Order: sequence, then C-alpha cells, then structure tokens
Amino acid sequence: MTTEEVRALVDKQSKESTTAINDHRLNLGRALIRPREISVIARQVENGRVRDEVIDVWLVAEESSDGYKIVMRHDGLQFGLASNGFSSDKHLVLCGWYGDQRTAFLSM
Repeated sequence: MTTEEVRALVDKQSKESTTAINDHRLNLGRALIRPREISVIARQVENGRVRDEVIDVWLVAEESSDGYKIVMRHDGLQFGLASNGFSSDKHLVLCGWYGDQRTAFLSM
C-alpha cells in the first residue's frame, strides 16, 4: 500500500468517528497523523522465554509523542495499539490488535 492508499482507508474508517472521544479525552480527528511506515516489536512470552519479532506497520494516529500509537497492518485488515517498551527497545512494542481503527482508538 502507498501512503495515499493508507490515508484513504484511514479516512474512510474514521469518516463517521472523527468526533469520537476516548477515555483520555482525545478525539479521533485530532489523533490522526500523516501515515508513515514504522517497525514495532511483537513480543510474546512462551514457556518463560521472551520472543521478539520486529514487524513493519503503518503508524496512523497517536495520543501524544510519548503516548499510545495506533498502527495498521500492511494488509489494512487490522488496527492495533503500540507504546513505548523497555528503555533498551529499539522500537515501540505492539500492545495488541483491536480490529478496526475506532475500536483501537477507544482502547487507548
């Protein structure tokens, strides 16, 4: 997907929800940013061992510079949240996939 295609998808999903307000008193319209590709860490703990996988996603909205971020899979099928991890992490850490953009936003 190109930046323009991502923006069109984000705009389509947010069209009726830009005035939605989350628990942090932020409205979706103000959280949206120009989409850009970033890498996030998908962290899993299995049998007491941490396994990190770096995945590429689209960053489409943010609560603040140090708050939650809304990310989108490259196929455009799921939106999720990412946040700062450990100080040694080179990327944001994926909190989880929440389905559509509005659901991810309201989960911030």
